[in-house]
Amino acid sequence: MEPTERRPDVDIEEEIELLIRSFAPLKASRGYFSVKCTDGHVVVEGNIRSPQARRVLLDNLPHIRGVVSVDSTNLYDDEMVRLSVGQLLPAGVLASVHYGAVALTGQLPDGVSADLIVDTVRGVKGVRRVGAQFGTNAIETPPERIEPK
Repeated sequence: MEPTERRPDVDIEEEIELLIRSFAPLKASRGYFSVKCTDGHVVVEGNIRSPQARRVLLDNLPHIRGVVSVDSTNLYDDEMVRLSVGQLLPAGVLASVHYGAVALTGQLPDGVSADLIVDTVRGVKGVRRVGAQFGTNAIETPPERIEPK
């Protein structure tokens, strides 16, 4: 990023909000992620539905006048969460992700605990909550964060 002129954080946040509202996939995701600017340093965290929307946001933030840096360490898209979760699941268990909420379905292999799978998935970065339906057994963990408005 090139050095930029100093600009009030509220103005930077307003321009970021305009960017979010101008791209429908970001607009749809805005209740699931947050943007905070302090002295030109932008921190974005939460969940975005698609990798494309995440890329549009992260590609455009550095070009906003006054932005000094962008930290997206805790910003996740559903595809990255799904792939991370999928690496932990045994054969026969499927995962779908919607704004960081993971739904597990399928058939549990013999000797595998549903509670253990749910606890393991809940530990994946970007997962907000986990629900599971294996046959007649339903498990749902409470959300870690308050649901969006």
